[in-house]
Amino acid sequence: MTLSLLDLVAIFLVFSAVIGWLNLKLFRLPTGVAMLAVGLLAAVSLAGVDRLAPGLGVGGAIRRLLGQIDFSAAVLRFMLAYLLFAGAVHVDLADLLRRGWTAGVLATVGVVISAAVIGGGFWLAARLLGVSLSYPWALVFGVLISPTDPVAVLAALKRTSLIPDIRALIEGEALFNDGVGVVLFGAALTLATGAGGAVAPLPLAGDVLLQAGGGAALGAVAGRLAIAAMRAVDDYLVEVGITLALSTATYALAQHLGLSGPIAVVVAGLMLGRHASGEAMSEETRRYVTAFWTIVDENLNGVLFLLVGLVVLSLRFDPKVDALAAIAIPLTVLGRWVSLAGPSAVVARIDKTLKPGLGAVLTWAGVRGGLSLAMALSMPPSRQRDLIVAATYVVVVFSVIVQSLTLERLIIRLGYGRPAAQRG
Repeated sequence: MTLSLLDLVAIFLVFSAVIGWLNLKLFRLPTGVAMLAVGLLAAVSLAGVDRLAPGLGVGGAIRRLLGQIDFSAAVLRFMLAYLLFAGAVHVDLADLLRRGWTAGVLATVGVVISAAVIGGGFWLAARLLGVSLSYPWALVFGVLISPTDPVAVLAALKRTSLIPDIRALIEGEALFNDGVGVVLFGAALTLATGAGGAVAPLPLAGDVLLQAGGGAALGAVAGRLAIAAMRAVDDYLVEVGITLALSTATYALAQHLGLSGPIAVVVAGLMLGRHASGEAMSEETRRYVTAFWTIVDENLNGVLFLLVGLVVLSLRFDPKVDALAAIAIPLTVLGRWVSLAGPSAVVARIDKTLKPGLGAVLTWAGVRGGLSLAMALSMPPSRQRDLIVAATYVVVVFSVIVQSLTLERLIIRLGYGRPAAQRG
């Protein structure tokens, strides 16, 4: 049975709404954690039913349903535009600018360092386990798993009590490093597959800079145009429509121009958020804009993590792959820590009010999510792809469930926030 796009959207929105309602009534877990856990539990249960009673054809039917969904395209070409924009609109730009240079270093140099550490460790681990994996393909994994997922990070921070400028630093890094990561992923994949023959490093680096810089410039221009249009009117219906058009058109135009769509919508969203906090937007419009993008964020977030949980049905594991995927978890945390060691030490030295342990907070706040999995699933079919997708999935599940649920406890223990009852 082939379902239409409307059918698929209806199914996942209904499941997302039901799970969200049950979670609010019974468990009160973070939305992303609840959706991922339910999706994973459902997938494992269905796989068990299929193994115990193969004649029912449950597993085959579910796989055919999921086969109609291009997870990678859904995230990279649709959801990401709105999720990033929604996240950027809610970031306090003033707090972010106080840590702007640090966020910039983490989102660029930090991603490169992390990718090198994780890629090298993944390659060595594969050799020790007897798994055939070339270094270029290991580097592809390092690149796609290094960026912290903005959707997962912002979801995790909603329930935390971080001091404002450190929160803005983590949010800003997460919003920008995914754009950098997507661009670097394309370059790493080109190197691994040898697409187009021999690849020269300098032209490839120039292309990366062009995509990132061009995306930022496009987002700035589009944001200014939207703000000018909104200043000329005072009608929340029209102004909310302008924000929706801004996010959609900026992302689409960036893709057509070969620029970074994620970076473009983040810049546009940050500019709009700053505009919303000023006097140019009426209080009524500000209220509706905030409410609209909060609803978009929560609902798309729920659908995304539900899909992530169900992706396990399409994976194929064996003992060596399981072992390598498990090793990928500490490797990812190590790569994050190494990439943060320098910047966090400098920040702590400059700002004497910061307590020790900033590196630990920033490391554990580096939650991975659907973006990494979407990049992995976008690779062309191959043995390396199956291995990398499995490792990515294991890291994402650990990151969203374990790191998200323990992040606030770590923040409080290290003195970077207060328990919920003490927040003023």
